[in-house]
Amino acid sequence: MAALMAMFIGGAKAQEKPGIKLYGFIRNYACFDTRESMTSNSEQFYYMPKDEKLDALGKDINEQPNIMLLSITTRLGLNITGPEFLGAKTSAKIEADFAGFGTSNTVLRIRQAYAKMAWEKNSVLLGQAWHPMMGDMMPDVFSLETGAPFTPFSRTPQLRYDYTNKGFTLTATALYQFQYTSYGPDGSSFNYARNAIVPELYFQAMYKKGGFMVGAGVDLLTLKPRQNYTWNVTDEQGNTTAGTFKCSEDPVVSISPTLFASYKKGNWGVKGRFTYAQNAAHLSMISGYGVTEIHDNGEQEYGSINSVSGWVDVTYKKTLKKGFLTFCCFAGYTKNLGCNDDIIGLSSNSTANLYMRGEKNMDNMWRIAPSVLYTHNAMSIGIEYNPTTVAYGTYDSRYKVSNTHNVTNHRICAMLKYNF
Repeated sequence: MAALMAMFIGGAKAQEKPGIKLYGFIRNYACFDTRESMTSNSEQFYYMPKDEKLDALGKDINEQPNIMLLSITTRLGLNITGPEFLGAKTSAKIEADFAGFGTSNTVLRIRQAYAKMAWEKNSVLLGQAWHPMMGDMMPDVFSLETGAPFTPFSRTPQLRYDYTNKGFTLTATALYQFQYTSYGPDGSSFNYARNAIVPELYFQAMYKKGGFMVGAGVDLLTLKPRQNYTWNVTDEQGNTTAGTFKCSEDPVVSISPTLFASYKKGNWGVKGRFTYAQNAAHLSMISGYGVTEIHDNGEQEYGSINSVSGWVDVTYKKTLKKGFLTFCCFAGYTKNLGCNDDIIGLSSNSTANLYMRGEKNMDNMWRIAPSVLYTHNAMSIGIEYNPTTVAYGTYDSRYKVSNTHNVTNHRICAMLKYNF
C-alpha cells in the first residue's frame, strides 16, 4: 500500500490543494443522579444504577445523590476534501474532544481520523470512525451515551468497503479495537483482540428510499484471552511445582446480529434497533464471556454471555419564529440470557472466571428518556429526564438471574451548546 501511494503522490497536480472546513461546538453538560451508578467519562457517559449495598443498619450506601458540570465533551473537527486519486473523490476527517484523562488533567482525545475514497458506486474508508454497527443509525437523544448500553456504541480503527446501487448499500468492514475494548483476565484491554490475529468483522445490507431506511448486519468477534498461564505440574516422584506454559487454547468466537429501521416524514421521525449480542462489551453493551471448562493440562474453554437489546425513539420538530424545538422520547430494554454452558466456579462469592462489562447480577434493564432541545442559530439548550431501572437478583452457574428486585436511578441532564 505504501509503494502504491508513493507512485501516485508524485503525480498529483501542485495546484490541487485540499479544502478544509473547521467545525465543532463548546458543550457544557450538567447531570444530577439520585444514586451511585456505573458511568465513564467523568460520569457523563451513563450505563446503569448500581445495586443496593446495605450497611450494618440496613441503609443503602449507594443511595447517594450527586451532581456534576463539565465541558470535557467540547469538540473540534476538520472535514477535508482533496484532489482525485485513482479516479475517486477523496475526503478525510479529523475529530477530537477533551474527554480523555491523564492522572490529574483532561487531555485531547482522538474521536475520528480517517481517509476515504469514493467512486460512483464503491467507497473505501481507512482509519478510526464510528463502528458501522451503530454509525449508520443512531438515536436522536443528546445524552452522551447516545442510547448505550441498549444499542452498540463504539468508534474504532477500521478498513470499510461500501457498495451502493439503487438505494441498496452493502458493507464489509474489518475492525481493530483501541478505545472501546473487551474484557478478560487482565481487565479491559485491546490485547485480547490483537492477539487473536483475526480482526473483528462486520457485514451489513441496508436499503434507503425517501424517508425510509431498513437494514441488517452481523458482527463476528474473535478473542484470545490468555497468552500464558500458571499450572501445577506433578513429577514422577509426586512432587508438585507451579509452571508457566504458553497458551494454545481455542479462541472465544462470538456472533452478534442486528436489525434496524427508521422512517421520517415531515416533522416526525421514528427509529429502532434490535440486537442479539454475544460478548459485546467492546460495543459498550452489558455483555462478556466466562470460563466453561478447565482441562487437565490447565488450558480453558470459554462461552459467551448472551443478551437481547432493543430501543426505539420518536422525534418531533416544531419550527418557531426564532429557531426550533426538538422533542424526543427514547425507550430501551435489555435482557440477560446467560451462558449456554456452566461457568466454572461461578457463585455469590466468586466471579473470577466471568469477564464482562456491567454489574454482574443483572437480569434486565429498561429506560424511558424524554427530552426537549431548543436551537436558535448557533446556540442549543436542552433538558432530559433519564430514569433507568435494573432488575438485580441471584445468578446460577450459567449466569441466569432470578429472585430479582428493582433499583432505579433518576438522572436529569441539562446542556448548553454553542455550535460553529
